[in-house]
Amino acid sequence: MATLHDIIRRIRNCQTNETGWLYIAGASVDLSLTTDAELGCPNFDEEIESAGFAEDNLRPTIDISTLTDCIEWADRLSGSNDDNAVLDIIRYYIRFDAWPETLNAPGPPPPEASIRDLDRQFADQLGPEDQSKPCRHDDCDRGTVTLSVFCRRHHFESIQNRPYPFDD
Repeated sequence: MATLHDIIRRIRNCQTNETGWLYIAGASVDLSLTTDAELGCPNFDEEIESAGFAEDNLRPTIDISTLTDCIEWADRLSGSNDDNAVLDIIRYYIRFDAWPETLNAPGPPPPEASIRDLDRQFADQLGPEDQSKPCRHDDCDRGTVTLSVFCRRHHFESIQNRPYPFDD
């Protein structure tokens, strides 16, 4: 059986014109260059796994086009044909369905953190509150932000349709 390293070499040397998927043995978190691997095209009219692959404990991971993109991205980031860099990019892509900005990159932030960061950017872009113009929200003694009749908190809530997530 081929290893992931063999598959990478075949694709680098343009020795495959297959379409289909990269199949690997075991869990993707344990993926190494010596992991048993094969390229295959599942028959979508029957079971998703191609004949023989299930018996060899191989499971589909990414399509061959994406595998080729992983190799190219790793080469770009490493500045060479580094198969360990390819392994790093493949692992990242399988885990997060995204491209890392650097080799050995940490995973992307959880969605909640990204949303909070975007909320902070939005709130900060509203600028300072003008205390000479009171917010029109009931029982609010804060000033308005530029181009609004509301303070930062109430402008955010009126636009985003959810509570203001900060204490300022």
